[in-house]
Amino acid sequence: MNGYQKFKGYKDALASGGQTFDESLIAIADYTYDSAMEAVSQLLDEGDKPTAIFSATDEMALGVIHGLQDRGLSVPDDVEVVGFDNTRLATMVRPTLTTVVQPMYDIGAVSMRLLTKFMNKEDVAEEIVVLPHSLEYRNSTK
Repeated sequence: MNGYQKFKGYKDALASGGQTFDESLIAIADYTYDSAMEAVSQLLDEGDKPTAIFSATDEMALGVIHGLQDRGLSVPDDVEVVGFDNTRLATMVRPTLTTVVQPMYDIGAVSMRLLTKFMNKEDVAEEIVVLPHSLEYRNSTK
């Protein structure tokens, strides 16, 4: 579900920016470092070199960075990379990773409140809650 929401968000952002969706720019991985290394290799083999890559997790972004570096490409000079989750890995890789920051504590607190309401059969006005997020800019982007 989480991966689907990120993918839907990507497509929605393209549409709102007047851009067309190009399936050839998508590489599917299974949320692991190794699968991301394979996916970026496949992406580079099959088409033009991308200028930027967004990964669904920080772990996969590390696989992307290392996969690009293994091919002799520089991050961010040749390809910029963005991750998602702002885990400790984001600061442990070189270059450090630009990543989407989620309010993890708030996600847990809101989830618990909703769960309690559902368990008590209380009315829930909004079942979908969108919490603020931000982008932590580091050295994997210019």
